[in-house]
Amino acid sequence: MKKRLLLLTGLILTCLAPLVAQEQGGPTDYLSNAFHKGRRDALRSLMPANSVAIIFAYPVRNFSNDVDYLYHQNPDLYYLSGYNEPQSVLLIFKEPQQTKDGKSYNELFFIQKRDPQQESWTGRRLGVEGVKKLGFDMVFENREFANFELDLKKFSALIYDALPNDVRDDSQDPADLYDLIEQFKSKAGITKTVDPAVYETYDLIKRYDSLNRARVLSFVNKRRESSKNLQNDALLTSYVTASNDDARNKVVATISGINSPENEFNQMLGSLREIKTDEELVVLKKAIKISAIAHAEVMKAIQPGMSERQIQAIFQYVHMKYGAEWEGYPPIVGAGNNGCILHYEENNLMDIGNKMILADVAAEYHGYSADVTRTFPSNGKFTTEQLAIYNLVYDAQDAAIKLCKDGVGIDSLNKISMQIIAAGLKKLGIIASESEAPTYYPHGVSHHLGLDVHDKSNYGVLKSGMVITVEPGIYIPEGSKCDKKWWTIGVRIEDDVLITKTGGENLSADAPRKAADVEKMVAQKSVLNDYALPALK
Repeated sequence: MKKRLLLLTGLILTCLAPLVAQEQGGPTDYLSNAFHKGRRDALRSLMPANSVAIIFAYPVRNFSNDVDYLYHQNPDLYYLSGYNEPQSVLLIFKEPQQTKDGKSYNELFFIQKRDPQQESWTGRRLGVEGVKKLGFDMVFENREFANFELDLKKFSALIYDALPNDVRDDSQDPADLYDLIEQFKSKAGITKTVDPAVYETYDLIKRYDSLNRARVLSFVNKRRESSKNLQNDALLTSYVTASNDDARNKVVATISGINSPENEFNQMLGSLREIKTDEELVVLKKAIKISAIAHAEVMKAIQPGMSERQIQAIFQYVHMKYGAEWEGYPPIVGAGNNGCILHYEENNLMDIGNKMILADVAAEYHGYSADVTRTFPSNGKFTTEQLAIYNLVYDAQDAAIKLCKDGVGIDSLNKISMQIIAAGLKKLGIIASESEAPTYYPHGVSHHLGLDVHDKSNYGVLKSGMVITVEPGIYIPEGSKCDKKWWTIGVRIEDDVLITKTGGENLSADAPRKAADVEKMVAQKSVLNDYALPALK
């Protein structure tokens, strides 16, 4: 039974605001109202005088015809509010404001209204009174935003993320996200907006150019192929056409100095979200532990002849058995040559045979995502060539993890892992020159973790309280310019590491990492080995 306006949003209890979930017998370990209020206060402390930050909910996205994807909130809005519903906007003011009747406020929250008939189909909504229980005083239905007396043009700075330009306008709803954005632009006097892809590309350059320039150049060029706005942007053109590193460095410096509302917003949220509070760490550690245990359980269950999707299903079962809502990203389960595709997501090989498996799968728990990868032989034993590549990746990862501590530049992790892999590939005769290593190790070794699997950060030096991945890899697809004995070997080992003043704490250590320990785990029997379903006829 389907109907266009009856969204999947809200059908699953975990999509609802934590308050509703708890009241209906759901989890009780969500982040507290005090946490979210503390984050709003922390953001306010970073904001310049006479400024306001504007944070919109994420749009609802269509899956097929009259069915929508399960709703996922804008992580920034969730971080600052704990609110998990669409069609809403939060405003945070640097200084207290006053209503006409003299009431003082420093926050305004416009949210979707209660609708008992709709809720009987799509799940409960908090409504105004429910959102007030999250710790907000000035809460209104979103339809009131249009006529709310608020002159945003009087503020010295408006701080907001890039406004999406692909939001559907529901003609039957005068206060959906599309309308909220248009009403905001009218109140702020915004007549022209820059394509979000331009600032997103600027941000990518600022964050990653110093870590892996060749990869960033390739990515920017690829993006520009399908975007006139990116092609016509003078700075991006200068970046990709620069004749040498010095010229390109000057362009990067110019891009880094651009202080757009989006840039300012992401710098502020990046500086907050990159350091996890103790309360956040409880949730994130749980997501990581669940993920690591799932990897160990999959190693036990793996058998020649299984399908990639079967393996994916075991991960998902373990995640949900422990209460995780879903995966933090599309699961990657690649057998043999499929493991050489960095973001292989089809997982449709029906018989893995005796192939080695690269599994990059992790849980999302209450909004926080882990990111764990293991590579293991389906028949229980690495071949000589597989073991040589595996140990090389392990050594690179081990060296990078040992560098993880407060004050170390994240680029140091990239350098040491690349040095070890380059020297190892040359020693094995796979490459003739160490400069060829990026052919088989084409990505960076680390990114931040949190409410996004690639979490917001300003990517400076490592600081206590950060949680990052350490994930070197080697991928030698069929047809590579080396001895055929190395073909179809893809190995990535990825762990989630908490930065402390004295070193890095591997939070995903429940998943075996050393080759011998991996083989021992695969040799164990799983309760799932004897699970059989009736044959399809």
